[in-house]
Amino acid sequence: MVRLRHTSFMSAALAALILLVGATAWAAPGTSKSALSGSSIQVAGTNYVDARVFLARFGLKAAWIERAKSMRLQSSVARIDIEDDKRDVTINGLRVIMGEPAVERDGAIYISRIDAEKLFLPLLSPSSVPSPAAPTLRVIAIDAGHGGQDTGTQNKSFKLDEKAFTLDVAKRLRALLMKQGYKVVMTRTDDRFVELPRRAEIANKAGADLFISIHFNAVAGSPTVRGSETYVMTPQNQRSTSSAKRDASDNVANPGNRNDPWNALLGYHMHNQVIDALRGEDRGFKRARFAVLRLVNSPGVLIEAGYLSNNDEARRIATPAYRAALAEALSQGVRSYDLAITTAKSR
Repeated sequence: MVRLRHTSFMSAALAALILLVGATAWAAPGTSKSALSGSSIQVAGTNYVDARVFLARFGLKAAWIERAKSMRLQSSVARIDIEDDKRDVTINGLRVIMGEPAVERDGAIYISRIDAEKLFLPLLSPSSVPSPAAPTLRVIAIDAGHGGQDTGTQNKSFKLDEKAFTLDVAKRLRALLMKQGYKVVMTRTDDRFVELPRRAEIANKAGADLFISIHFNAVAGSPTVRGSETYVMTPQNQRSTSSAKRDASDNVANPGNRNDPWNALLGYHMHNQVIDALRGEDRGFKRARFAVLRLVNSPGVLIEAGYLSNNDEARRIATPAYRAALAEALSQGVRSYDLAITTAKSR
């Protein structure tokens, strides 16, 4: 279940209570699948469902922010703002990018059925995800982006390379996760080049239950851009966040799609923790078909934890304190995700 933003780390008891609320709301009277199907439309070949009807299943009540344009759906533990013709939504203040834009029809806001079932459902009631079953979290693969001749992004003025910082954070995270009792496998432990398919192969051969890829961003010619963003595998039959239009490749099923609902749950928890810890700009929880996310068999997430092309942010990334805070945030994201899937399995 999503958690309230800008708070201290959530206690296990509170998390369990929130999950229970979501699971109970799922069975609310008057919101059967047949009722939901009566609130469906099709737009440009995409199936949509009435956001009010779907989210009422989790106890969220709808009210217009601006009539026929933007709507807020809220309960005691969740608040979701949706706007017509926008892919961006906010979930408890966190920026999340849907696969398809919301649409307004006849005084109602609709969301795509894929977003309803593979984004909102696992976040609001993971115990209600029909398949695949919630994974058991024992082995975690940590992927330090780039390495060797592949420096990754750079800040040449300060002589900073992404590859050095990703490895530093990966090692810090490994130590934290091992203290929590997880078995950890690394795709690299020193400054070496590892092909992208090989990174996923290392995780798969180790039987990883979770894959975390660590990166830092850059954008040429835009030194003011800053902030953190989180990626998970794009669901089958949806376009990635960076795609303006559909492509035939969107319909291809990849290994990473086996865990679409759990990818969403993982990505949300990781992004929430990173934004809270680093206090940087929220650039969004997004979707992409990056090779490591496409090929890994377990739920996977890729973190872009700041921009080396922004001098102020680069200075922060270069400090051990920033990288320690990032590692701790990722560790807390794993704990939060683990709590959610453990609770889901107990229902």
